[in-house]
Amino acid sequence: MYVLILILLCSVGGSEALLWQSLTCPYEEKPNGPLRVWCRQSSAECCSGFAFSEDAHMLDGNRVRVTRDSHSFSVEVKEPRQGGVYWCGVLGRNDTIVKLAEGYFHSSSGAFIWSFARWILMPLLPAATVIAHLFSADSRRAARCCC
Repeated sequence: MYVLILILLCSVGGSEALLWQSLTCPYEEKPNGPLRVWCRQSSAECCSGFAFSEDAHMLDGNRVRVTRDSHSFSVEVKEPRQGGVYWCGVLGRNDTIVKLAEGYFHSSSGAFIWSFARWILMPLLPAATVIAHLFSADSRRAARCCC
């Protein structure tokens, strides 16, 4: 029980860090290279979003942050308006999107926190069951001895 409370307190305290979800896209930077793309998958082969230049750092009203190095760029999103699969890529010929990476983004902080917390809580459930069984068995033995 105390572990669960500790997890909840830590997740509330670190919520700013947890709310930013990111996707790293492998990309060799080139001078005057193609526009980069960030979009939400709408079907198996399509997505809707926006294209941006290599100079862009904050997009969509400061909800999307772009960082880059010489071999990749990363897109970080603070609470996407819609959950789902998002792509990053570059804009190719005839305005086609060349997908470089994809990832699932959660639309709410609760769903995002749960995506991590469930892996912490799952091993604790069998342990709690075993401990509860042992304590109940001890209390039954103690009740038999006293009568």
